[in-house]
Amino acid sequence: MKKILWLMALCLSFSAVRAGEAARARKVLDATAALITGKSGVKANFKADNFVDGVLQGSASGTMCLQGEKFHITTPEMVTWYNGETQWSYIKANEEVNVSVPTEEEKQNMNPYSFVGLYKKGYDCQMKETTLRGKPCYEVTLTAQDRSKSLLTVIIDIDQRTSAPMCIRMQQDNAKHWTRITIHQFHTGQSFKAADFEFDARRYPEAEIIDLR
Repeated sequence: MKKILWLMALCLSFSAVRAGEAARARKVLDATAALITGKSGVKANFKADNFVDGVLQGSASGTMCLQGEKFHITTPEMVTWYNGETQWSYIKANEEVNVSVPTEEEKQNMNPYSFVGLYKKGYDCQMKETTLRGKPCYEVTLTAQDRSKSLLTVIIDIDQRTSAPMCIRMQQDNAKHWTRITIHQFHTGQSFKAADFEFDARRYPEAEIIDLR
């Protein structure tokens, strides 16, 4: 009986530690979310790498402008606008613009800051302190409780001093597929117009528009 009571106490202590760790992780994410979802906009330079079975499949660098749910992503191959409802993706190689209304899962895959809302529902949180690029940071791991979700695991490295995200790693529904997004610069307090998040056909007169809505 004493052994059983000791094991029960140990399990309860472990659960309390995990609960406290999750609460700390959510507090760190709250601060990062406040930076990203504030009234002013955010601009970031990034590099995205895709891996399958740990082997690099391709990379792309670019710039993202973000305000609330709206975003504008520019890479050498593609420009994407999303105004909170409609998404336009301009493919430079063939001068096509695909117009769509993305699902929640599609927005998560497109917007690297989709983790902002993930931790509030359906994900377990863990956190440890580490160092990235010479800066002390928090490494927060979000693990999906439902393994059928499109994002199984998200790992975010967050600057301890500024609360800015430094690196985001995402494991997608195919467990062998990981995406790593490295943020080299992160600027808050940016000012954007509504038109910055919408495709302007006048700037791309030769583009073929393909409406997928």
